[in-house]
Amino acid sequence: MYILHLSDLDFGNLDKAKLWSNQLAEDLKNELNIPSLNALILSGDIANKSTPDEYETAQEFLDNLCQDFPLQPEQIIIVPGNHDLNWQKSKQAYTPVRREDYDGPIINENGKKKPDHNYAIDNDSSYVEKQDENKYKERFLYFSNFYKSIKTKPYPLEYKQQYIFDYFPDKKLLILGLNSAWQLDHHYRDRASINMNALTNALAEIRRNSEYKNCLKIAVWHHPLDSAGSDRITDQGFMQQLAVSGFRLFLHGHIHKAETSLYRYDISQNGRKLDRICAGTFGAPTRELVPGYPWQYNLLKLEGNQLTVETRRREEENGVWKPDACWSQGAGKDPLGRYFIELVDDPK
Repeated sequence: MYILHLSDLDFGNLDKAKLWSNQLAEDLKNELNIPSLNALILSGDIANKSTPDEYETAQEFLDNLCQDFPLQPEQIIIVPGNHDLNWQKSKQAYTPVRREDYDGPIINENGKKKPDHNYAIDNDSSYVEKQDENKYKERFLYFSNFYKSIKTKPYPLEYKQQYIFDYFPDKKLLILGLNSAWQLDHHYRDRASINMNALTNALAEIRRNSEYKNCLKIAVWHHPLDSAGSDRITDQGFMQQLAVSGFRLFLHGHIHKAETSLYRYDISQNGRKLDRICAGTFGAPTRELVPGYPWQYNLLKLEGNQLTVETRRREEENGVWKPDACWSQGAGKDPLGRYFIELVDDPK
Protein backbone atom coordinates (compact mmCIF):
# COMPACT_ATOMS: atom_id res chain seq x y z
CA MET A 1 0.00 0.00 0.00
CA TYR A 2 1.38 3.40 -1.04
CA ILE A 3 0.40 6.58 0.82
CA LEU A 4 1.65 9.95 -0.42
CA HIS A 5 2.15 12.47 2.40
CA LEU A 6 2.41 16.15 1.47
CA SER A 7 2.41 19.07 3.87
CA ASP A 8 2.74 22.85 3.73
CA LEU A 9 1.98 23.23 0.04
CA ASP A 10 1.41 26.99 0.61
CA PHE A 11 -0.19 27.64 -2.77
CA GLY A 12 0.41 31.38 -2.97
CA ASN A 13 2.18 31.29 -6.33
CA LEU A 14 -0.75 30.68 -8.63
CA ASP A 15 1.22 29.41 -11.64
CA LYS A 16 2.77 26.42 -9.87
CA ALA A 17 -0.05 23.87 -10.14
CA LYS A 18 1.04 22.20 -13.38
CA LEU A 19 4.76 22.45 -12.66
CA TRP A 20 4.50 20.95 -9.18
CA SER A 21 2.15 18.15 -10.18
CA ASN A 22 4.40 17.25 -13.14
CA GLN A 23 7.56 17.25 -11.01
CA LEU A 24 5.86 15.01 -8.46
CA ALA A 25 4.36 12.58 -10.98
CA GLU A 26 7.70 12.26 -12.78
CA ASP A 27 9.41 11.35 -9.52
CA LEU A 28 6.79 8.85 -8.42
CA LYS A 29 6.40 7.16 -11.81
CA ASN A 30 9.90 7.26 -13.26
CA GLU A 31 12.25 7.38 -10.27
CA LEU A 32 10.37 5.41 -7.60
CA ASN A 33 8.41 3.18 -10.02
CA ILE A 34 5.15 3.64 -8.12
CA PRO A 35 2.33 2.18 -10.25
CA SER A 36 -0.53 3.64 -8.23
CA LEU A 37 -1.39 5.38 -4.97
CA ASN A 38 -3.80 4.04 -2.37
CA ALA A 39 -4.14 7.32 -0.47
CA LEU A 40 -3.01 10.94 -0.42
CA ILE A 41 -2.62 12.82 2.88
CA LEU A 42 -2.39 16.62 2.95
CA SER A 43 -1.45 17.60 6.50
CA GLY A 44 -2.32 21.29 6.39
CA ASP A 45 -1.30 24.65 4.94
CA ILE A 46 -2.80 23.94 1.55
CA ALA A 47 -2.96 27.68 0.86
CA ASN A 48 -0.78 30.58 1.93
CA LYS A 49 -3.37 33.23 2.80
CA SER A 50 -6.49 31.06 2.54
CA THR A 51 -8.02 32.84 -0.44
CA PRO A 52 -10.36 31.31 -3.05
CA ASP A 53 -7.86 31.70 -5.91
CA GLU A 54 -5.18 29.85 -3.94
CA TYR A 55 -7.55 26.94 -3.39
CA GLU A 56 -8.44 26.95 -7.08
CA THR A 57 -4.74 26.45 -7.78
CA ALA A 58 -4.59 23.66 -5.19
CA GLN A 59 -7.56 21.96 -6.85
CA GLU A 60 -5.88 22.24 -10.24
CA PHE A 61 -2.75 20.64 -8.75
CA LEU A 62 -4.80 17.72 -7.43
CA ASP A 63 -6.74 17.38 -10.69
CA ASN A 64 -3.46 17.14 -12.60
CA LEU A 65 -1.97 14.66 -10.13
CA CYS A 66 -5.07 12.49 -10.32
CA GLN A 67 -4.62 12.13 -14.07
CA ASP A 68 -1.47 10.14 -13.29
CA PHE A 69 -2.71 8.56 -10.05
CA PRO A 70 -6.51 8.30 -10.05
CA LEU A 71 -7.85 8.80 -6.54
CA GLN A 72 -11.42 8.79 -5.28
CA PRO A 73 -12.57 11.42 -2.74
CA GLU A 74 -12.43 8.87 0.08
CA GLN A 75 -8.75 8.25 -0.71
CA ILE A 76 -7.74 11.89 -0.14
CA ILE A 77 -7.25 12.98 3.47
CA ILE A 78 -7.11 16.72 4.14
CA VAL A 79 -6.67 18.65 7.40
CA PRO A 80 -6.26 22.43 7.82
CA GLY A 81 -3.18 24.28 9.00
CA ASN A 82 -2.60 27.80 10.27
CA HIS A 83 -2.38 29.11 6.68
CA ASP A 84 -5.82 27.65 5.95
CA LEU A 85 -7.69 30.21 8.03
CA ASN A 86 -8.39 33.60 6.51
CA TRP A 87 -7.03 36.60 8.45
CA GLN A 88 -9.57 39.00 6.92
CA LYS A 89 -12.51 36.92 8.11
CA SER A 90 -10.78 36.57 11.46
CA LYS A 91 -10.61 40.36 11.81
CA GLN A 92 -14.24 40.74 10.71
CA ALA A 93 -15.29 38.54 13.64
CA TYR A 94 -14.16 41.24 16.12
CA THR A 95 -16.08 44.49 16.61
CA PRO A 96 -14.82 47.51 18.63
CA VAL A 97 -17.06 48.23 21.63
CA ARG A 98 -16.64 50.94 24.27
CA ARG A 99 -15.29 49.40 27.43
CA GLU A 100 -18.06 50.86 29.61
CA ASP A 101 -20.71 49.37 27.30
CA TYR A 102 -19.36 45.81 27.51
CA ASP A 103 -20.02 43.54 30.51
CA GLY A 104 -18.89 40.13 29.17
CA PRO A 105 -15.64 38.21 29.66
CA ILE A 106 -12.42 40.00 28.65
CA ILE A 107 -9.06 38.40 27.93
CA ASN A 108 -5.79 39.96 26.84
CA GLU A 109 -3.77 39.12 23.75
CA ASN A 110 -1.27 37.12 25.79
CA GLY A 111 -3.92 34.62 26.84
CA LYS A 112 -3.34 31.10 25.52
CA LYS A 113 -6.89 29.92 26.11
CA LYS A 114 -10.25 31.53 25.58
CA PRO A 115 -13.73 31.05 27.06
CA ASP A 116 -16.09 28.65 25.29
CA HIS A 117 -18.44 31.52 24.47
CA ASN A 118 -18.23 35.02 23.04
CA TYR A 119 -15.60 37.24 24.61
CA ALA A 120 -13.67 40.46 24.05
CA ILE A 121 -10.00 41.28 23.57
CA ASP A 122 -8.49 43.93 25.83
CA ASN A 123 -6.44 46.23 23.59
CA ASP A 124 -5.37 48.66 26.32
CA SER A 125 -7.61 51.49 25.16
CA SER A 126 -11.11 52.81 25.81
CA TYR A 127 -12.39 50.06 23.49
CA VAL A 128 -12.40 46.29 23.59
CA GLU A 129 -12.78 43.99 20.58
CA LYS A 130 -15.92 41.89 20.98
CA GLN A 131 -15.87 38.55 19.25
CA ASP A 132 -18.81 37.10 17.31
CA GLU A 133 -18.43 33.32 17.62
CA ASN A 134 -20.46 32.52 14.50
CA LYS A 135 -18.42 34.90 12.33
CA TYR A 136 -15.27 33.63 14.00
CA LYS A 137 -15.85 30.10 12.73
CA GLU A 138 -16.06 31.44 9.17
CA ARG A 139 -12.30 32.04 9.06
CA PHE A 140 -12.13 28.42 7.80
CA LEU A 141 -14.87 29.03 5.19
CA TYR A 142 -12.64 29.09 2.10
CA PHE A 143 -10.81 25.97 3.27
CA SER A 144 -14.20 24.32 3.84
CA ASN A 145 -15.27 25.16 0.28
CA PHE A 146 -12.02 23.72 -1.10
CA TYR A 147 -12.52 20.61 1.02
CA LYS A 148 -15.99 20.20 -0.48
CA SER A 149 -14.61 20.49 -4.03
CA ILE A 150 -12.33 17.51 -3.30
CA LYS A 151 -14.33 15.43 -0.81
CA THR A 152 -17.87 16.33 -2.08
CA LYS A 153 -18.94 17.59 1.37
CA PRO A 154 -17.86 20.75 3.22
CA TYR A 155 -15.45 20.70 6.11
CA PRO A 156 -17.49 21.28 9.29
CA LEU A 157 -17.11 24.71 10.89
CA GLU A 158 -18.33 23.48 14.29
CA TYR A 159 -15.22 22.59 16.28
CA LYS A 160 -16.68 19.49 17.94
CA GLN A 161 -17.39 18.07 14.47
CA GLN A 162 -13.86 18.63 13.15
CA TYR A 163 -12.82 15.00 13.19
CA ILE A 164 -12.84 13.15 9.89
CA PHE A 165 -12.57 9.39 9.35
CA ASP A 166 -11.21 7.85 6.17
CA TYR A 167 -11.63 4.10 6.36
CA PHE A 168 -9.96 1.57 4.06
CA PRO A 169 -11.70 -1.73 4.91
CA ASP A 170 -9.74 -3.84 2.40
CA LYS A 171 -6.46 -2.62 3.94
CA LYS A 172 -7.72 -2.61 7.55
CA LEU A 173 -6.63 1.01 7.83
CA LEU A 174 -8.34 3.89 9.64
CA ILE A 175 -7.11 7.49 9.31
CA LEU A 176 -8.40 10.21 11.66
CA GLY A 177 -7.96 13.85 10.64
CA LEU A 178 -8.01 16.58 13.31
CA ASN A 179 -7.78 20.39 13.25
CA SER A 180 -4.84 21.67 15.33
CA ALA A 181 -5.47 25.26 14.16
CA TRP A 182 -9.01 25.62 15.51
CA GLN A 183 -8.04 28.23 18.16
CA LEU A 184 -5.77 30.34 15.96
CA ASP A 185 -6.54 33.80 14.61
CA HIS A 186 -4.73 37.07 13.83
CA HIS A 187 -4.41 37.78 17.56
CA TYR A 188 -3.34 34.26 18.56
CA ARG A 189 -1.06 32.83 15.89
CA ASP A 190 0.65 30.25 18.12
CA ARG A 191 -2.33 28.80 20.03
CA ALA A 192 -2.17 25.32 18.49
CA SER A 193 -4.23 22.59 20.17
CA ILE A 194 -6.54 19.63 19.61
CA ASN A 195 -10.20 20.18 20.40
CA MET A 196 -11.14 17.72 23.14
CA ASN A 197 -14.81 17.59 22.14
CA ALA A 198 -13.84 16.57 18.61
CA LEU A 199 -11.37 13.96 19.87
CA THR A 200 -13.87 12.57 22.39
CA ASN A 201 -16.50 12.19 19.67
CA ALA A 202 -13.98 10.49 17.38
CA LEU A 203 -12.74 8.00 19.97
CA ALA A 204 -16.30 7.15 21.00
CA GLU A 205 -17.17 6.29 17.39
CA ILE A 206 -14.05 4.15 17.09
CA ARG A 207 -14.80 2.31 20.32
CA ARG A 208 -18.39 1.56 19.27
CA ASN A 209 -17.60 0.41 15.73
CA SER A 210 -16.40 -3.19 15.69
CA GLU A 211 -15.05 -2.80 12.12
CA TYR A 212 -12.35 -0.46 13.43
CA LYS A 213 -11.13 -2.79 16.17
CA ASN A 214 -8.19 -4.44 14.41
CA CYS A 215 -7.31 -1.59 12.06
CA LEU A 216 -3.97 0.14 11.80
CA LYS A 217 -4.92 3.58 13.15
CA ILE A 218 -3.22 6.78 11.95
CA ALA A 219 -3.95 10.29 13.24
CA VAL A 220 -3.20 13.38 11.15
CA TRP A 221 -3.06 17.06 12.10
CA HIS A 222 -0.83 20.02 11.23
CA HIS A 223 1.18 21.27 14.22
CA PRO A 224 4.10 19.56 15.99
CA LEU A 225 4.34 18.54 19.61
CA ASP A 226 7.71 20.29 19.81
CA SER A 227 9.46 22.97 17.78
CA ALA A 228 12.08 25.67 18.10
CA GLY A 229 9.32 28.28 18.51
CA SER A 230 6.09 28.60 20.45
CA ASP A 231 3.93 27.37 17.56
CA ARG A 232 3.45 23.86 18.92
CA ILE A 233 0.79 21.87 20.75
CA THR A 234 1.60 22.42 24.41
CA ASP A 235 -1.34 20.52 25.93
CA GLN A 236 -0.35 16.98 24.96
CA GLY A 237 -2.63 14.91 27.17
CA PHE A 238 -4.59 13.93 24.08
CA MET A 239 -1.63 11.77 23.03
CA GLN A 240 -2.34 9.47 25.96
CA GLN A 241 -5.90 9.04 24.70
CA LEU A 242 -4.68 8.18 21.21
CA ALA A 243 -2.23 5.63 22.64
CA VAL A 244 -4.77 3.78 24.77
CA SER A 245 -7.24 3.86 21.85
CA GLY A 246 -4.83 1.88 19.69
CA PHE A 247 -3.35 4.52 17.40
CA ARG A 248 0.08 3.56 16.09
CA LEU A 249 1.20 6.53 13.93
CA PHE A 250 0.67 10.28 13.79
CA LEU A 251 1.50 12.56 10.85
CA HIS A 252 1.98 16.32 10.78
CA GLY A 253 3.91 19.13 9.10
CA HIS A 254 4.35 22.84 9.89
CA ILE A 255 8.06 22.89 10.83
CA HIS A 256 9.23 22.69 7.17
CA LYS A 257 11.62 19.80 7.66
CA ALA A 258 11.26 16.03 7.78
CA GLU A 259 11.57 14.43 11.20
CA THR A 260 10.61 11.26 13.04
CA SER A 261 10.46 10.34 16.71
CA LEU A 262 8.61 8.07 19.12
CA TYR A 263 5.87 8.87 21.63
CA ARG A 264 5.81 6.11 24.22
CA TYR A 265 2.90 5.75 26.65
CA ASP A 266 3.99 2.47 28.25
CA ILE A 267 7.66 2.02 29.08
CA SER A 268 7.61 -1.75 28.53
CA GLN A 269 9.23 -3.11 25.36
CA ASN A 270 5.94 -3.94 23.68
CA GLY A 271 4.03 -1.07 25.26
CA ARG A 272 1.63 1.27 23.53
CA LYS A 273 3.37 3.88 21.41
CA LEU A 274 2.97 6.13 18.38
CA ASP A 275 5.64 6.80 15.79
CA ARG A 276 5.78 10.35 14.53
CA ILE A 277 6.10 11.02 10.79
CA CYS A 278 6.69 14.67 9.95
CA ALA A 279 6.82 15.88 6.34
CA GLY A 280 8.82 18.91 5.30
CA THR A 281 7.36 21.70 3.21
CA PHE A 282 6.26 20.73 -0.28
CA GLY A 283 5.93 24.25 -1.66
CA ALA A 284 6.66 27.08 0.77
CA PRO A 285 8.20 30.25 -0.71
CA THR A 286 11.99 30.25 -0.71
CA ARG A 287 12.12 32.85 2.07
CA GLU A 288 10.19 30.49 4.37
CA LEU A 289 12.50 27.50 3.94
CA VAL A 290 14.38 26.39 7.04
CA PRO A 291 18.13 26.94 6.38
CA GLY A 292 19.68 23.72 5.13
CA TYR A 293 16.30 22.08 4.43
CA PRO A 294 14.85 22.25 0.88
CA TRP A 295 11.39 21.29 -0.32
CA GLN A 296 10.42 17.76 0.73
CA TYR A 297 7.72 15.09 0.70
CA ASN A 298 7.14 11.61 2.13
CA LEU A 299 5.99 8.37 0.51
CA LEU A 300 4.78 5.70 2.92
CA LYS A 301 4.94 2.06 1.85
CA LEU A 302 2.98 -0.44 3.96
CA GLU A 303 4.02 -4.03 3.43
CA GLY A 304 3.12 -6.63 6.03
CA ASN A 305 4.13 -5.34 9.46
CA GLN A 306 6.75 -2.92 8.14
CA LEU A 307 6.31 0.69 7.13
CA THR A 308 8.96 2.26 4.91
CA VAL A 309 9.02 6.05 4.73
CA GLU A 310 10.76 7.29 1.58
CA THR A 311 11.80 10.92 1.92
CA ARG A 312 12.37 13.05 -1.17
CA ARG A 313 13.90 16.50 -1.59
CA ARG A 314 13.91 19.17 -4.29
CA GLU A 315 16.78 21.67 -4.08
CA GLU A 316 16.02 23.78 -7.15
CA GLU A 317 12.68 25.49 -7.63
CA ASN A 318 12.41 24.25 -11.21
CA GLY A 319 14.45 21.11 -10.66
CA VAL A 320 13.57 17.51 -9.91
CA TRP A 321 13.02 15.44 -6.80
CA LYS A 322 15.88 13.36 -5.37
CA PRO A 323 16.42 11.02 -2.40
CA ASP A 324 16.57 12.91 0.88
CA ALA A 325 19.41 10.86 2.34
CA CYS A 326 19.40 12.34 5.83
CA TRP A 327 18.75 9.29 8.04
CA SER A 328 21.96 8.26 9.77
CA GLN A 329 22.75 4.53 9.99
CA GLY A 330 25.62 4.79 12.44
CA ALA A 331 29.30 5.72 12.44
CA GLY A 332 31.04 5.03 9.16
CA LYS A 333 27.82 4.18 7.32
CA ASP A 334 26.17 6.20 4.59
CA PRO A 335 22.81 7.76 5.51
CA LEU A 336 19.71 6.49 3.74
CA GLY A 337 16.87 8.26 1.96
CA ARG A 338 14.32 6.24 3.92
CA TYR A 339 13.61 4.94 7.39
CA PHE A 340 11.68 1.94 8.67
CA ILE A 341 9.05 1.42 11.33
CA GLU A 342 8.08 -2.00 12.64
CA LEU A 343 4.36 -1.86 13.25
CA VAL A 344 4.25 -5.07 15.29
CA ASP A 345 7.03 -5.77 17.78
CA ASP A 346 8.95 -9.03 17.60
CA PRO A 347 7.67 -11.14 20.52
CA LYS A 348 11.23 -12.37 21.08
